[in-house]
Amino acid sequence: MADKSEQNTNVCTLSTPQLLRWMFSFLRPVKHLVILAVVWLCCANALEIYMAKLPGDAVNVIQKMHVGETGGVVGARNWIRTSTPAAVELRRIMFTLAIVFVGWAICRYCREAANGKLSMNMVYYIREAVYDKLQRVGFSFHDAISTGQLINRALSDLQNVRTFIQTAVLTTLDIFLIVGGYIILIYTINPWLALLSLVPLPIWTWYILRFSKRVQPLMKSALESEDKNVSIITENIAGVHVVKAFATETQEIGKYGSNCDAFKERVLRRIRLFADFNPFIRSIAQASYLLLFFAAGVLVLNGQILVGAFVPLMIAMGAILNRLQAVTTINEQYQNAIVSARRLHEVLNAPPTVPELEEAPPLPPGPGHVVFEKVTFGYDAAKPVLHEISLEARAGSIVAIVGPTGSGKSTLVGLIARFYDPQSGVIRIDGSDLQSVSLSSLRRDVGFVFQETYLFSDTVAANIAYGRPGLSAGEIEAAARLSQAHDFIDELPKKYDTILSERGSSLSGGQKQRLAIARAMVTNPRILVLDDATAAVDPETEDLIRRGLRLTLYGRTTFVIAHRISTVKQADLVLVIENGRITQRGTHKQLMREDGHYRDIAAVQLLSDHVAHGPDAPSHMDRVQKDARVKLAKDESSERADVTVD
Repeated sequence: MADKSEQNTNVCTLSTPQLLRWMFSFLRPVKHLVILAVVWLCCANALEIYMAKLPGDAVNVIQKMHVGETGGVVGARNWIRTSTPAAVELRRIMFTLAIVFVGWAICRYCREAANGKLSMNMVYYIREAVYDKLQRVGFSFHDAISTGQLINRALSDLQNVRTFIQTAVLTTLDIFLIVGGYIILIYTINPWLALLSLVPLPIWTWYILRFSKRVQPLMKSALESEDKNVSIITENIAGVHVVKAFATETQEIGKYGSNCDAFKERVLRRIRLFADFNPFIRSIAQASYLLLFFAAGVLVLNGQILVGAFVPLMIAMGAILNRLQAVTTINEQYQNAIVSARRLHEVLNAPPTVPELEEAPPLPPGPGHVVFEKVTFGYDAAKPVLHEISLEARAGSIVAIVGPTGSGKSTLVGLIARFYDPQSGVIRIDGSDLQSVSLSSLRRDVGFVFQETYLFSDTVAANIAYGRPGLSAGEIEAAARLSQAHDFIDELPKKYDTILSERGSSLSGGQKQRLAIARAMVTNPRILVLDDATAAVDPETEDLIRRGLRLTLYGRTTFVIAHRISTVKQADLVLVIENGRITQRGTHKQLMREDGHYRDIAAVQLLSDHVAHGPDAPSHMDRVQKDARVKLAKDESSERADVTVD
């Protein structure tokens, strides 16, 4: 599997040409719109170039009419009235110019409409691809990349790539068509002028390539700083209660302000670089324009070109230089897109952290018999969290898992649903290796109630039925009653149709946990995992939930991570995990008779029943630290277990 260390090195190693080909692959779903936009662009440009030629022809005809065929001066009214060949020609040119202009305007409108539709459709497909990937990648991917980074890549980086793709296809094609078409037009006027108009191109190309090497690192650092800004905002919105509780608003504002200053400085460095780039490009453009204008004047004076040639020549050079100056915008978009594409590529081409076989069969039906065979796992393969875990959970049994914080309890149960794959060993459910069955079928049959409950901004009923949309109101209410959630739901303004606030913040921790238990129950899994699911509820509610669960857990394999002995007592098998190894296993009664971690924590929990309470009484932690008292409590607990616990 791809562990954390591997995921952190999952950077885009594509060369720039390969990255460009990858970016342009986003055009495949919208290729028909690309073709349509290109057709309208070609038509508009052809009409624009032809339209630039007509005013020059008109000037030549007007000059001829002004002098007159007999040498006399002809008035402007006679240009329209007379039927001389020159007047007829002028009227034809003006009429053609009007028709071409209308056609050009229509083509421009159609081009912009097709361009807009292309943009929106391309954004839709890229966003869909990113969101689909974020839903499918494993936990290791999300462990390695922060929420803020993913949000920024799904928004800013996506837009940078989309903008460049669209610009590269249409604007670049527009530049090539206009520059090429106008140079051909200039060539028809005078070949030397056409050659002179090409002078700035090699200079621009050299400078742009040199500029690109300097600007890309600045683009990357600015985007990384923006990632951090988004992460800070995301974390503070999610943790607003903690910020308020500790009155750290000023501290958080200072942290965000400091990062904004760093972001501003990086952006300003990029702006300063472009501030040097743009004047250079424009200076070359203006120098080329003046040089061409001077050369054309000399040719007119020498009688090598007509005066009317000045009009299309100036229109052509203005259009060429305007288009070529757009190269600066394209270059900026290109630099942004190259950096953003690498970051986006890391998301869209992230390897699966839990690879699934092609056409993997569903998990075969069964009662829920779970077997671990020498399973070793670590988020970093070099630092195992679990060491050669072997266990067997009989179908329909309740397995309690206890141990110190950080010993690997949650990691162990996470492997049952293939949130991660072990580096060695095999996990089987009803005889099937988990890596040989489809993930969707496996996770439908393994229900989870996590220690930290997440509720969606939706109705209570929708949150309960999240794993099985379309459930009837009766089934939803039955699950809520079993989890002891129905009573408080019935007191909500709209009962099961009440919209919960973000993350269920309007509910207490115990209420949220009871909804999470109901959500797990309605999926009817063959295996149920309760990851310290009753830690946030009071003992009385815990007892009610436990009684309700008895019917639900019957015939269902259940793994319970718990710290309260009252929760563990009912288990058919208790596993004690310390430092990633199973150090004890057995029933509650058996483990209370032997030395070890289990009897230690039982003694601590039962100790408070045998000590006096008062203003001078020692604290709980003081009592725990006295070895003699702990030993006495162990002995007393053991005696009580022999008498009262069965």
